[in-house]
Amino acid sequence: MVALALAFTLRRGVTEQEVRFTGLLLQILGIGTVAWGIRETRALFGRPTLFAQFRAWLRRFPVYGGRVVSASASITMPRISVNARGHAGASAGPDASADARIEALEKNVRLLNERIDHTQNEMDQKFRSHADFLKQEERTRALHDQAIREKLEATETGGLHISAMGVLWLFIGVTLSTAATEIAKCLI
Repeated sequence: MVALALAFTLRRGVTEQEVRFTGLLLQILGIGTVAWGIRETRALFGRPTLFAQFRAWLRRFPVYGGRVVSASASITMPRISVNARGHAGASAGPDASADARIEALEKNVRLLNERIDHTQNEMDQKFRSHADFLKQEERTRALHDQAIREKLEATETGGLHISAMGVLWLFIGVTLSTAATEIAKCLI
């Protein structure tokens, strides 16, 4: 586009008006590429278009007769969790023999060991569950971090060619529009 514009404006017999219009065309193209880059960046981050924002802004104006405003409220209670535990024990009785008392103690030790084993199993399951959840969370975070990194890279570097093209078109367009008289005089 730049080569075509320069070839058109730097030919013999070009008029000032032709140079100015060529400069104007390049300025419009430069502004268009800047707008295109903005649109691409907004789309990359999932932002609404400027036209959609303008329509939303227009909808906020009050209509004739006023607007009905309503409000509501809600209360959310946190999830309630109730845990209960119980245990049983053996008793030999007040008039039991030494053998009966030892047997009751052995049974209580066995029940106590079972409770400890059960509690340890519950704790191990909870630890595994939490560890699995944390690993999944870490994987999810890593994927989201990678997506954000890619979006940032695309935002910072992906539109450089569009921006560079827009700057070049604006530079040549402004030069042609501003120096149209001088360029036309030199080429007559």
